[in-house]
Amino acid sequence: MIPETQFDSPERSEPEEIIDDYLLFKVNPLISEILEGFPEFVVVLNRNRQIVAFNNKAYDAFNVKVPEQILGKRIGEALNCIHTNQMAGGCGTSSFCRECGAGKSVKQTRETNAKQEEECKITALRTGKEISYEFSVFTQPIRFKNNSYTLFSVKDISSEKRKEALERIFFHDILNTSSAINGLAQLLIKEKENEEKEHLTNSLVVSSEQLLNEILLQREIRHAEEGNLQISIKGYSANELLQSAFEVYQNHELTIGKNFFVEFLENDVKVQTDKVLVVRSLGNLIKNALEASLNNDEVKLYAYSADDTVYFNVYSTQLIPENVQLQLFKRSFSTKQKKGRGIGLYSVKLIIEQNLQGKVSFVSSDQLGTVFTIEIPLNFTPEST
Repeated sequence: MIPETQFDSPERSEPEEIIDDYLLFKVNPLISEILEGFPEFVVVLNRNRQIVAFNNKAYDAFNVKVPEQILGKRIGEALNCIHTNQMAGGCGTSSFCRECGAGKSVKQTRETNAKQEEECKITALRTGKEISYEFSVFTQPIRFKNNSYTLFSVKDISSEKRKEALERIFFHDILNTSSAINGLAQLLIKEKENEEKEHLTNSLVVSSEQLLNEILLQREIRHAEEGNLQISIKGYSANELLQSAFEVYQNHELTIGKNFFVEFLENDVKVQTDKVLVVRSLGNLIKNALEASLNNDEVKLYAYSADDTVYFNVYSTQLIPENVQLQLFKRSFSTKQKKGRGIGLYSVKLIIEQNLQGKVSFVSSDQLGTVFTIEIPLNFTPEST
């Protein structure tokens, strides 16, 4: 019985056919020299998108040591993409694959018999942790011994994407906040009314805190990706964390015209966690919700607890399109259609799941609206990190 698919063909070649193709390419010295000439990993895919040839750089890319661990796999399976087990048909058959640059490029090359290029963001598991790949993917149809194959090569663009993100953040977001601080300071100097001076001073403090938080977030992302993020675990009440996160955006310009409020736990609970990281992560979710909201929309921060876990939630009215839902949490993905965005949700998942033993999820439907949830265990257990 052929497995179901939501994107590309689920059929696979028999193991004997895979070995025959592998040997066909392996014994040809010209093919081997061409493959080894690529600066990064390159593979040859058969008609069912399975790997039948590759260069030596693929061993490191796929974190394997012998050919048997690569042959017959599809790209996502070889990289251990987190979505490869969504469907019985494996890589290329789930709804997530519809938005995958690698999947789209391979499919288009097979169907049009023409070369393609796509940007590809893959979240993969390695040694139990999620890592993000950012590639520019190149696919080229080839004919060899009267059979059709696809040459699949990549260029690692992660550094380029990080540079774009930093340029966007520092030349736009931080520049805007710095300009606001400067403007407030200029008004404060000229203002003579004490009441207005107090208002300007409070606004100045809020803006400077936002600037500091943005800079610290970039440092935390870098440390988290390198696996050396320092965390400080102490006991806090859930309502204290809610209040701190709410205050970050309580007087922010993004709340103008919107109904932004917080609901506290009736029966408060104590949670062992890093307050700074949780509040900053909630702040990212709140900022995204406010940016996506329209005038008179509701954005609500609330929490509940169950089974030794506290669930912090950010609700908003606006729904997320399905194609966007399939790509959320990927590094550099953004709905803002501008280069260098998309760090916020990625950082939330990275910090909460890989450093605070939590979990980040969301739902978006007509019945529920959009709710992003951060789950934090009440008791942090150092031995399991």
